[in-house]
This record gives sequence, C-alpha cells and structure tokens, in this order.
Amino acid sequence: MPTKALHRFTQRIRYYESDVELCDLLVESFIKSPNTATNIADNLGGSVDTHSVLTSRDNTRASRNTCGNHLRATMATAYIKDLYEDFAEFIADTMSKAAMKGVNPAIFIGDVSINVQAKDILATSSWEGTVNLISSEIFRKLENERSTKDLVRKASTRLGLNIDNGLLDAAMPYFDTRHILVHRDGKTDERFRNDHPDIRLRARKIVVDLALAKSAKTAVAALAYDIDTKIIAADLVRPQDISGNAA
Repeated sequence: MPTKALHRFTQRIRYYESDVELCDLLVESFIKSPNTATNIADNLGGSVDTHSVLTSRDNTRASRNTCGNHLRATMATAYIKDLYEDFAEFIADTMSKAAMKGVNPAIFIGDVSINVQAKDILATSSWEGTVNLISSEIFRKLENERSTKDLVRKASTRLGLNIDNGLLDAAMPYFDTRHILVHRDGKTDERFRNDHPDIRLRARKIVVDLALAKSAKTAVAALAYDIDTKIIAADLVRPQDISGNAA
C-alpha cells in the first residue's frame, strides 16, 4: 500500500489529467464544428452580455483554431504547473511524516539553519505539530535554493534514501519546463534547448499540449512512486500514514 501522501498526490494529478483530456476532446469537437454566419458566442448559445470577447470572433475554422488551441495550451500549462506544486507538497509531507516516525536528527537537519520562534512552537500545541513546523521550515529552506534536482536530492539525503537518479533525470525536463512556463512564458533559452532537446518547440517556444502534459505526469509520478516505495522500505512511515489505514 502507498502512503497517504502519495495517494493524495496521485488522486490530485488524476483529476487534473481528466480536466486536460476533457478540454482536449471538447476543443477538438469545437474546432471541427461547421462554420456559420454568426460569431462564436452566438453559435454556442452565448450573448454579448456574458461573452463579449467571443461575440467579436467570427465562427470560422481559423477563428475556432485560434481560440481552441489557446485554451488547450492554457489548460496543459496549468496542469504542468500544478503537477510541480503537488509533487513539492508530496515531498514536504513525506519529510514531515518520516520525521514523526523517527529519523536521525543530525542528518535530517543537516546544514540547514532555521529560525523558529518560541511562540510558534507553543502554538502547535503538540509534539506532532512541533515536528511538522520544523520539517516545514527545513523544506522551505531547501525549496528556496530554486533547484528542483537539489531539492529532491537533499530531501532524500535527509531521509537516508538512495533515489533513482535515472527517474530524477527523466522528470527534470518537465520540472524545468514548468520553470520556463512560469518565468519566461514558455520562451526557451539556449541552456534549456541544449539540456532538453526532446521537448518540442515552435519558434523556440515550448509546445504545450496534451502529449506534453501526459509525458510530464508519467515521469513525475514514476519519481514519486520510487520515493514512496523507498520510504516504506526504510520503515520511515507510521501505520496511520499508510493509505487505507485510520488516521
């Protein structure tokens, strides 16, 4: 059985994946719909009061292509961004729960310096809350280094895990894609193009579509499964933190 942290991660990305798939099918049907003498909003039952932008777009194949493909790219972009956020939350939750089970404090904290106020510790009201607070601060310090590869490696080191570097390398193109989408609107630089030649580009801009979203999910989920399997094998999970067990 997987941990509850992995179960949450996989459930969330499955919901997002269904959103992207539904969007892809709806857009394909929308693009293939017949041309009319009206605008897109009228053709879909909208009005100028509620859909003023679409009212200004003629219901032609070219116009539907523009609108539909932009929507597909927007949904796939959101999926890739959310995929990273949910993976980061999975790592943070995994670290926190492993700390509750019991890890070597010196290795877990390592060279990270954190500043926790006494009032914040008292506000947690429990040992579990205090451990979660400290673990969250450590994770935030690691995340601030702005290198996903270093984040995963250092988190794994603190848990005493031997991560699969092949799986990490396979996920990196999609973590880096997320960074380019967030900070550069998908416009790649030379370093990205050299590091990830398999990511499809158009005019040096990342092609964001269902295929990219699916590939990202496969690679990131494989890494998460590997981490989860090794966490369980290392006996760093309490029974109540295994999926299917009572809290």
